[in-house]
Amino acid sequence: MAGFLDNIGKFNPNISRILKSISGLGSFGMEYKDMVIEDSMAIGISEASMRERFGFSGDDEDFIYSIAAQDTTNKKYIAYFDKDYPFKRDFLRTFALNAEIEYILDTICDEGIVYDEKNFFCHPATINMELKDDVLKSLRSNFRKLYVLHNFCNGITGWQYFRQLIVEGFLAFEIIYSSDGKEIVGFKELDAVSLTPAVEKKADGTRETIWWQYYGETTRQRRLLDAQVIYISYSKANSVSRISYTERLIRSYNLLKIMEHSRIIWNVMNAQYRIKMTVPIGSRAPQKAKETLGELMSVYKEDIKLDTTSGELSINGRPDLQFYKNYLFPQQGGESVKVETINGQGPNLNVMDSVVYFYNKLRQDSKIPYNRFSSRFGVGSSNTFKTAADGAERDEVRFAKFITRLRSIFQEIMVKPLWIQMCLEFPHLKDDAEFRSQIGVKFESDNMFGESREIEQLIKKIDFVTALGEVKETINEEEVQYFNQDYLIERWLDLSNDDIKMNKSYIRKAEEEGKGAATGATGGEAGATGGEAGSTGGEAEAGATG
Repeated sequence: MAGFLDNIGKFNPNISRILKSISGLGSFGMEYKDMVIEDSMAIGISEASMRERFGFSGDDEDFIYSIAAQDTTNKKYIAYFDKDYPFKRDFLRTFALNAEIEYILDTICDEGIVYDEKNFFCHPATINMELKDDVLKSLRSNFRKLYVLHNFCNGITGWQYFRQLIVEGFLAFEIIYSSDGKEIVGFKELDAVSLTPAVEKKADGTRETIWWQYYGETTRQRRLLDAQVIYISYSKANSVSRISYTERLIRSYNLLKIMEHSRIIWNVMNAQYRIKMTVPIGSRAPQKAKETLGELMSVYKEDIKLDTTSGELSINGRPDLQFYKNYLFPQQGGESVKVETINGQGPNLNVMDSVVYFYNKLRQDSKIPYNRFSSRFGVGSSNTFKTAADGAERDEVRFAKFITRLRSIFQEIMVKPLWIQMCLEFPHLKDDAEFRSQIGVKFESDNMFGESREIEQLIKKIDFVTALGEVKETINEEEVQYFNQDYLIERWLDLSNDDIKMNKSYIRKAEEEGKGAATGATGGEAGATGGEAGSTGGEAEAGATG
């Protein structure tokens, strides 16, 4: 809205209300974060790198704070500072369309984003934190609203954004607010390359994080508060890592394709039956003989091209493959034509061991367990579906941890706007560090191995808690239980507060139903007793009348 109105040269009074409402959420928040930067005496990695590359004076205080913040709070990789990234992104988008890479990416996304029957792939979660009923109710309500505003309920939008993150390495959105700045009403996808973070000093001396979009461009430059931007990066700043997950597959894929293409070309060349014909040319002049040889060379020249995108093969611009070839060679002197066959020379490339090796290398680089692929080629177990956790391959454990890391990066798409919306409704939560650290999302999963492992661990924990519950101590010559049962459950079963509350609510519900049934039974017995008394009284009255 703001950008549109700026383009047509009008002033929107709602913008100032929105910025005033959310400006506090865009600052560093708590004073100690400012103190970390102000009281720091060392030069951080980002600051040292920027000083070396660009150089800047100590007068630009806001810029120094921006660089220092990169080393203390904002540790995301910023695409704006990588001038080669737009070209890398175009290449990665094209590279991701290859069938082998597409299969790997789909497998990763199918594991990371799993929808339930209501088309939700995640739910709000508060880890070991007590919340009032009205706050908890608002948290769940706001989560569902934000989920709909992201358009996650329609189609597979969440799955597609997850795929975009592991291909391109970045996701960016603008958070759009209502006119009074009290409610989030929508999201707009942004180009991550257009955004660069900065820090500005406010009138009260504190600093807040802002984002410049298309910095330095007169017509397109925009200033956004941190509370207006969701910025997600696959890579961490100042670390030796790849921009995106897909980038790690480039080398092994290209080597695999080289091996495949060499086999294809070898088979094509050896699929033709070649006949050599030596033709006598008599006593022609050397110049005329050279012209004849030039004509023959142009006739016999073969230009073989293999389209790596479509898999099409063309020879001399024609898609048809000739299965025999005649070669004519002039011979000075001689009396008759000689005809002989030409055998293919060179190594036998029908052996596929090297192709299988690089195929396995691609599977290894993908981090996907071997048993997720077909076992017809290469090393790996049969492609069966296992649910038992006993004897599970180590690859499955590593793969589950990798998916968890990807989810922890992706969850900001819901966590940040949810935290902002809760702070707008309950301003005291803004300075609650525990609330900010404990709020998160729980992803749906269909990993049967993970569920089986959790169940088996839970069974072992229950046995352990039961054994501890049997430990006794003697007090006043009486044996009593040493450990409190509630303590053992909370300490060793790792139940969340929501799980404990739900269990207690079911216990209360069962007790109330039991009391209601007992009350109903007592009333029935009383009614039956009254009926018997009435019947007895009627009989006595009838006897007296008689």
